[in-house]
Amino acid sequence: MSHIHTFQRPDVVVSGPQVGEPYDPNYSHYSEGARYLYSQGAHELTLFWTRPSSIEVEGFRAQPIDVGLYLNGPAAFLLYKIQNVCEWSDVAFNVHLVPEPRELPAEPPGERARLRLVLVDADDGRVAARRLVSLDRVMTQALRQAMQDQAKQPFNRLLYDAAVQETHGRFADTDAMVPAAEVIEAALG
Repeated sequence: MSHIHTFQRPDVVVSGPQVGEPYDPNYSHYSEGARYLYSQGAHELTLFWTRPSSIEVEGFRAQPIDVGLYLNGPAAFLLYKIQNVCEWSDVAFNVHLVPEPRELPAEPPGERARLRLVLVDADDGRVAARRLVSLDRVMTQALRQAMQDQAKQPFNRLLYDAAVQETHGRFADTDAMVPAAEVIEAALG
């Protein structure tokens, strides 16, 4: 199997802190977890891990990534797995939770969206690794449609929280959620 090269697309803004810099100068520590949003023309998944090892950092930069989408009412879940680095995991999202001005995906059918990945050391708040990959065309349109549908609906935080809790109660873990996902695709790059 040949190595898949990652490359920087000129149409995607490379913004935010670089490797070694604080993720946010106002914070020097984070709880472990994940954050997903859409901004500056790309999807972004930020993982906060406590003291990621050099093997985890290198795997984050180079290993194949699978992504998926599961929907439950006002809550959508981005599913992700980094081969040999992290098992299937999920992060819930709703576009109404992103501060204004919020941006929605607008990729036309047939286009591939970009996914920026950022790994942050939760202990010191510094960026440990960054990566840019392309999403499959099916995943691109599924995320676009989910976010546009969310934006059209009024937002009720209690209903969103209940949908997240119900989903996590229904499935033992993200591995169990994968077969029920609307789409599961390999990222490219």
